[in-house]
Amino acid sequence: MIWAAFASEWTKLRRPTLFLSTFVGLAAAASLFVVLMFSQASPHGGIVTLHQLAQPNGLVIGVARAAMLLGVVAFGIAASQVASEYSLGTLRQLLVRQPRRAVLLAGKMLSVITFLVLALCFAAVVALAVAIVAAHSRGVATSAWFTGTGLGDMFRELGDLALATIGYSVLGMALGQFVRSAVFAVIVGFAWLIAVENIITRIVPSTQQWLPGASILAVASGGAEGVGYGHGLILGTVYLVVAIAAAMAVFLRSDVTA
Repeated sequence: MIWAAFASEWTKLRRPTLFLSTFVGLAAAASLFVVLMFSQASPHGGIVTLHQLAQPNGLVIGVARAAMLLGVVAFGIAASQVASEYSLGTLRQLLVRQPRRAVLLAGKMLSVITFLVLALCFAAVVALAVAIVAAHSRGVATSAWFTGTGLGDMFRELGDLALATIGYSVLGMALGQFVRSAVFAVIVGFAWLIAVENIITRIVPSTQQWLPGASILAVASGGAEGVGYGHGLILGTVYLVVAIAAAMAVFLRSDVTA
C-alpha cells in the first residue's frame, strides 16, 4: 500500500551521499545566514541591530531571512528525486512491484516531504546552536529567546518554514514529473524562483501576490511586503492542490514502458 511505497522511497533517500549532503547542506546554509546576520549587525543601524537580536524574536529574524535559500534547495532535491526515476529508468521496476500508480506517487511524495522536513528541523537545531555562539561573541544576550514569548515565536517560525518546505517540495516534485529530467527540472525551478518571479514583479508589481514562489515565501517569513501571510497560505494551498492533481494526472497517463 502507500506505506510500502513510502518505505521504498525512504530506502533510496537514506543513501549516505544524499542523506548527509541534504542534512549537512541545509544546516550549513542556515548557519551561514545566522553568522552573516550577527557579523553584519551594528549597535544603531543597518539591516538589523544588536538590540533587535536580543529581543525574544531575535533568532527568528535570521531564520526567516534564510527561507528563500532553504526553499530553493528543498525544491531542487524534490524535483530531482522524481525526475531521476525517468532518466535512470528505475520507474519501470517500481511499477512492476507496485502497479497502482496513484499509490506509488503518493508514497513517493510523502516520503520526500518528510525527508525534507526532517532535514529542515536538523538545520534549525544546528542554526540555533550557531546563533547562541555568535550571540555571545557579539555580546548579545540570549535569555529573551528562551522565554515563553521567544520560544513561541521560534516554534511558530519553524512551523511556517515546515509549511513552506512542503510547498516547495510539492512544486518541485510536480515539475520533475512534468519535465522528467532532473537537471532540467532543477534549472527551470531555480530560474523561476530566483530570477523570473523577481523580473515579473519589477515589471508589474501587482502580480507579486499571485505568484507561487512569492506566496510560499510569504508563509515562510510570516508575511512579506506585498503578500500577507493569510493570502500566501490560501493561494499557496491552491497552487499545491493544482500541482498534485496535475502531477497525478500526468503520472497516471504517462508511458514508462520504453
